[in-house]
Order: sequence, then C-alpha cells, then structure tokens
Amino acid sequence: PSLVSVGCPGTPTGGLLVSKMYDTAKDIVLNLVYLVEEYGFVLNGARSYYTNRSQPPLLSSMVLELYTATGDLGLVRRAFPSLLKEHSFWVSELHNVEIMDNHGRLHNLSRYQAMWNKPRPESATIDEELASKLNSTAAKEKLYHQIASAAESGWDFSSRWMSNSTDMTTLVTTFVIPVDLNTFICKMERDIAVFAELIGEKATAELFSQASKARHTAIESLLWNSEMEQWLDYWLPTDGNCQGPYKWESKSQNHNIFASNFVPLWLNAHNSGLGPFLDEAKSVRVMRSLQTSGLVCPAGIATSVSNTGQQWDFPNGWAPLQHLIAEGLLNSGSTEAKEFAEDIATRWVRTNYAAYKSSGAMHEKYDVEACGKSGGGGEYKPQTGFGWSNGVLLAFLEELGWSHDKEIGCPS
Repeated sequence: PSLVSVGCPGTPTGGLLVSKMYDTAKDIVLNLVYLVEEYGFVLNGARSYYTNRSQPPLLSSMVLELYTATGDLGLVRRAFPSLLKEHSFWVSELHNVEIMDNHGRLHNLSRYQAMWNKPRPESATIDEELASKLNSTAAKEKLYHQIASAAESGWDFSSRWMSNSTDMTTLVTTFVIPVDLNTFICKMERDIAVFAELIGEKATAELFSQASKARHTAIESLLWNSEMEQWLDYWLPTDGNCQGPYKWESKSQNHNIFASNFVPLWLNAHNSGLGPFLDEAKSVRVMRSLQTSGLVCPAGIATSVSNTGQQWDFPNGWAPLQHLIAEGLLNSGSTEAKEFAEDIATRWVRTNYAAYKSSGAMHEKYDVEACGKSGGGGEYKPQTGFGWSNGVLLAFLEELGWSHDKEIGCPS
C-alpha cells in the first residue's frame, strides 16, 4: 500500500508538487508509465513477484496533476497510450461485472481480481499459516486468491472484504464491487477524455466522456443508498450459480460504514470540465451523513466503525482517505462543507504534528481516537516514513494557508 500511485491524493507526488519538485514527480510518473507499457498495468510494487496484481488505477490523476502544475503536454502525449492500456485492463473480462438494475438497464462496474492463487511471496509464512485452517488444496488456493486481491485494493486487510469480520479465511474480495475503485475508474475515464481533447483525439475524447457518464450512472444506480446518503459496496453472490448479468438487490449492498463510502465526493474536486459529479445539495447531504456516521473522530476520519484488529478498520485513519474526502468537500460549492473539510484537515495536521514531535517520525497511519497517536493492528510492524502521510500533510498545509502563528498542536 505504501507504493500506491504516487500522484493521487495523499501520496508522494502531491507532496513533491507542493515542494515544486516537478522533475522528480515526472520521473516517478514515467516509471509507472513504463510498468504499464511492459505489463499492462501499474504493479502493486516494482518487484518481480508483484506482476500478478495491480495498484488502484490512479496514474491518470498523477498525469493530470503534473500537467496542471507544469503545462507539460509532452508528458500527456507520452503517457496517453499507457492510460488507454491501463483502462483496458480495468474494464477487461477479468474485472468487469455486468449488473441489471430494477428498471432492466444493464450497467458495468469493476472489481479487484489478482491473477494469483498461491501465498504472497512477501508474506508466504503468514498466508500459509492462515490457510492451514482449511482442509482442501482448492479451498486454500481460493483463499490465496482473495488475499492477493485484497492486497491489490490497498486495503489489506479490512472487515470490508470479509463475510465474517473475525475470520480472515472468509475473505471474499473478488465478490465485492468497491465504491472507491469505481470512483477511480470514473475519474480515469474523465481524465482520458480531457487528455484526448488536448492532443486532438476528438473521437477518443467523446468515447471516454460517454464512458465516464455511463460509470457515473452505474455508481448512482447500483451503489448509492438514499436512506443512508452514502455509496455502498455491492456484494455479488458467492455460490457461483448466477448465469449472465447479476440482478441488483438492495440487500446485497454492504450497509456497514467505511470511509470508502464517501470517496465519490472526491470527484467534486476533479470534474475535468465535464460538469460536476454531485450537485451542492447532494454533497451537503453526504457531508451530514459523514458527520453522523461515527467515522469522524478527534484526530481525523476513521477507516471504519468496527474495531477488528485489522489495520484498515477502526481506530486507524489513513492519509489518502482524509485527503480524498476533504478535497471533495472543499470543492462541493458549499460553505458549510468547506468549513467541515478544513476541520477534518486541521484535526489531521494536528495529530501528524504531535506524533512527529513526540516520536521524531511521520507514520503510515494514525489512531484517530487520540491526537498524536500512531496506528496499529494488521500483520506487520507499523511503518514510519512515510510517503502519503508526508504528501497529505504538505497538501493540507498549503491549501489551508497555515501561518507560523496559527495553533498546530493538539487542543488541550
């Protein structure tokens, strides 16, 4: 997860752009473009044993951020074929799922699906120990496939992917249609439309503009829950008996609360000239749903409301999620939402600063129940560093116009 596309919100290129390190940011992007040229997608990490799984598709966002900052049209031309190639990967039969809504309309959304059914090389002992609870080779291979697919999402691991939140052997990642993944692909399609227009590919621009609108419609038709005023992951049947398009059922939405339920707000900040994703009134309703969700804590937004011991659950908060949601609120057109976004950012800056003052390090995740406390849980020792934490902190400091006389430390 620490290597997730370094130009998306909350990752190192965001910090590099704030720091005016444009050449370094461009070199990172070109490294990832090379991976797409070579393998068809951005690998989960630049190592040979990661060729079986991707990163979340945020490369187009990196290119757009760099172009916006530098006007480098040459970079757009260089990256464009790779963006088309990456998009093809994410809408291929491997990832695409066709679902029929209650009005008989067919929609296409995407899911994570690693090309792997063995223990992860970087965590083989852990995976084999978990799989030892299962009896058959086939069951173990299915589990390894679900583990690798959850790692592909970046949310490794979370109750979000489990049918039983206390049992990791119940991971069903490939049966989940994720809100955030489809938000990222919708954004990618909008970005490609913009790039195509810039380089004179009018037909491609229209094609991807329509693709983004179709995915937007699918997200609203299949993932939006009007009672909760959130977008919810959709769970496919796991019995394998369904033939043809899946028939949408409201009971198949995952009604548990995760920070990812609010990630589509991010598209407010990046409408790419194609019109707003949400109107202001809906953004405000989503904001109020967030405020009452139980996710908003003294030191930021929690990843979920369930404390399972997994690192992508309560009480951990992660930098990219803070930035995705805050950026969406900041650009919603609502003064109230803008003020709430600034409040979220302030809580996050304070906890990062306090933890740094006490430990001398930035951390990959933070415990949002208490200001200045690093996060825990998961299968490995918490890491310091840390690219996306640094990037989000710098972005928030720049956006909020923090001055030296402004109070940063934890409130007493």
